Formats: sequence, structure tokens, C-alpha cells
Amino acid sequence: MNFCKSLLFLVSLLISSLGISQVYVGEVIHGDRFQYAKITITDSLTTFSLPYVDNDKKYVVAENIQTTPDWRVIRDLESWVFTTAISSNKLIGTLWDNGISQPVTFYRQLDALPINELSKYEGVFEDNNGNRAVIYAENGYLHLMSPYTGRTMSLKPIGNQTFWSVSGEQSVFKTTDTDDLTELEITGRFQNVKILKKLLPMKIEETWVPVGKDSLYAKIFIPPTDQKVPACLVLPGGGATGMANYEYEARFFAAYGMVAMVFDKSGNGKSKGPGNFNLQTFEDKTAQYLQLFEFLQNHVNVDPTKVGVHGPSEGGRLALMMAIDEPEIAFVNATAAPITSMREGQLFAINEYLRNRGIPEADNIAIRTIWNEYYAGIIAGEIDPKTIEKANVFREKYDRLFLPPNAVALPDSPNKDDLLNDRVAIQAAKIRCPVFLQYGENDGRVPADKSIQNFYKYVSKDVPITLKIYPRANHSFMTPEYEISHGYTKDKRLWLQKIGLL
Repeated sequence: MNFCKSLLFLVSLLISSLGISQVYVGEVIHGDRFQYAKITITDSLTTFSLPYVDNDKKYVVAENIQTTPDWRVIRDLESWVFTTAISSNKLIGTLWDNGISQPVTFYRQLDALPINELSKYEGVFEDNNGNRAVIYAENGYLHLMSPYTGRTMSLKPIGNQTFWSVSGEQSVFKTTDTDDLTELEITGRFQNVKILKKLLPMKIEETWVPVGKDSLYAKIFIPPTDQKVPACLVLPGGGATGMANYEYEARFFAAYGMVAMVFDKSGNGKSKGPGNFNLQTFEDKTAQYLQLFEFLQNHVNVDPTKVGVHGPSEGGRLALMMAIDEPEIAFVNATAAPITSMREGQLFAINEYLRNRGIPEADNIAIRTIWNEYYAGIIAGEIDPKTIEKANVFREKYDRLFLPPNAVALPDSPNKDDLLNDRVAIQAAKIRCPVFLQYGENDGRVPADKSIQNFYKYVSKDVPITLKIYPRANHSFMTPEYEISHGYTKDKRLWLQKIGLL
């Protein structure tokens, strides 16, 4: 046994005795695409996985990767053979798949950094072409909003001030002797290197905005400027999702010089008061959000004539409703916005859900009919018990199937007003500001084609409309590889430049 093998053997024994888990991360080419790969080594088991392809499925590796250069992964009907060696906390080698080889590198993932360590990396960085990257800490991880991929992704520590992302990029933070960040070096999977200089930090204000009887908790992201600048109110989507899910949107706008505000809706997160978003109609929420819009207009750092609204999904519907009611709104960026009645949109979503579950078409039609009857009962003010009886038949047939509740009492949500509300379409002619619509090609929650058709049918021909449809993307603009659609954020920047706000 030579010295290197002896060293590897001793390291392996030490790890085994301590019961320490090692994780290596990297990429393999699978299906003509780069895919995130993960190797987990414990004292008793080594597994290989493709998290964005196979979800939670893991494949057991029989060989000791740390001592045996050749090891095999049996994945379904595929047999992958790896030849690797450990070098500087990396597994470097070759993958053989059906006689075709590809070089592979897996990086040793270090322990997660504490929040006080993560915070020092936060900031906005800019390259020579004006492209800006946003780094921020959230939920114990460091996140990079990349201008080159148009995606936001978590960064995995693999060395001293060095991180790796599932896009195959390495991010190396450069510091001064006093540990102040000065620049960010990003190396892509093809060894293309980009140097970004750190800009002055943005300011973050936390406040509670009085809205009727409620006080909505808000964060305001302010770029480093003494001028009054454009601003964007970032709305939440539907359901109980808090502001944390939309902070990256606010940080994006702020990174390019706009003030941006995000908030917790009534009865959610840190917001206070008797209000509850579950009991509010679309009109109730629109009225509340218009008050937040006015609050943002009056912010000391904001040009009140250049305040717009961004909204995803239900938030996109509400952003457009706000623009119908408030002529001072300067722009709307609506993403995956339903521009149909809620009833029509829900029936579409149910159909897509059942179809993707592989439910037979006859059952699909029957279940959608039940749902339609259920909604008709809400609108009429009385749900027919026979509708629930029919629903129970399918409840017994399909375990945990998404069906109306087993009761004839009228629900608090959805309500009659929301089910029938389609004024985004029929009142679109009242919108006067530029509108940017973004949809995923494979949106299974919102009828994108019908929404686009409705909007163009009713909106004024004098209003500048920009439409982007992202191939293979779902309601959240994720591709089947669980990646945010390329260009999603870049297109926003280009559009804001086009309408003169950046």
C-alpha cells in the first residue's frame, strides 16, 4: 500500500470511527443536461442521488469510494461506473455510461455556516457590464441571485470563502485584511470567470403599516442613494405563504436602484390585528394593498410618480385590479396571473391536477362536474347534499383525493364574490400603465392561454404590454429540472430599462 492509499485508508477509518457523514456535491450530464448530483458517505452506507431528477430516491454504492477508485451506481436500468480519486477535498475522475465517458468533479460540502458568519457575505455585486448579483442569508443558508442564470439558488460551502451552486458555478469571496468584502469571483462550469465588485450596501427598514384595524408587517429595501427613486410594492401570492417567499423579488428590484417593499398579509406572519386573509375577498385585499401603495409613495426615498406593483399568481390578479382602481400606479409586473373568474381558474386547476395524477378521463369529468356543482351551490347560497354524496363516492375510490369538504355548510373561502370576480378581464380597459406579463408554458394552476386571451381582448391598445412565456416552466417558473426559468429576472430588468425606470 503506497503512502496516498495509506493516508486515505487512515482517513476512512477515522471517519468511520467517528460516525461522521460526508457530503460531496457536483454535476453529471444526464439526458443531455447537467444535473445536480450528491454523494453521501457515512460509516455504514454510501449513497448517490440526483435530487432534481429522482426527488428523494437514493442509490446505494457498494464500494468504499474513499479507498476504491472504481465504483458503480445502478440507477434503474442504467449502470454508471465511476473512476475517482480524492484531491483537496474533491472527488475528481471519470463517469462511464454506455461506453461514453465524461469528466466529473464532486466537491466536499462543509458544515453550514452560522448566521453571524453568513451575514458578512450579504450584498450587491456588479460586473463591468452592469450585471448585478444579490447575495443574502435566509433560513440558515446563503443565497445567490445570479444575473447570468436568472435564478436564485442556495450556495454550498466547499472551502474557505468558497461556495458551489447547483448551476455548476463556484463563488469565491475576496476580502481585505480587515475582512471586508471587496469582490466576488464566479467561475462557471466551463471555467468562464466573472469578477464582480461589491457595491454599497442596501438599507433594510422593518415597520408595521396601519391598514384599517390591522398593522401589516413590512420590510423596505432601500438602495444606497440620496435621490428619490422609483419603487415597487411586492405582493404575496395566494395561501398562507409569508413574505420570506417573495423577499428575493424585493431584493432584485432594490439591487437595481429601486425601493422595494414586501409584507405579511393580514393574519399571517408578524402582522397584527383582527384581519384574516382567509376571510378577505379579492376586493378587500385590493383595498388594503392600495393603502400600502400609498404608504410606499410617501416614503422619503421614493419618487411618488414612479411606484409600481409586482404580484405572483393571486398577487398578479390583485396587482392588475389595483391598476384598474388607481391611475397613479406606474407599472405592473404580473407573474402567472389568473385573468379569468376564480371559478373558471379553479376548474382548470382541478382538471390539470387530476390529469397529472393519471385519473381516468371519465372520473376526471365526473369530479370536475361535482366541483362545478359545489361552486354553483356557493354562488346560490345553498350546497345540494347530493353533490356531497357524489363526492363521497370518489373519496372512497381515491385516497386523499382533492375534493369538496364533507359538509353542506357554505365555506368561508372561496366565497361567492371571489368565484365570480373576473373584473381584471372586463375592466382591463381602465389600466393605463405599462404591464409586463410572465407565464410558464406548463402552468397547471392558472389557465395561461385563456388569461392572456382575456387580457388582450379588453385592454386598451394604447397600453404598452410585454408578454413572456417560459418554455417548460410551471406555475412557479420552475422547469422539470427544478430550476427557475432562465431569463426570469433578467427579463424584468430589461423591461424596467425599456420603460425608463432603470
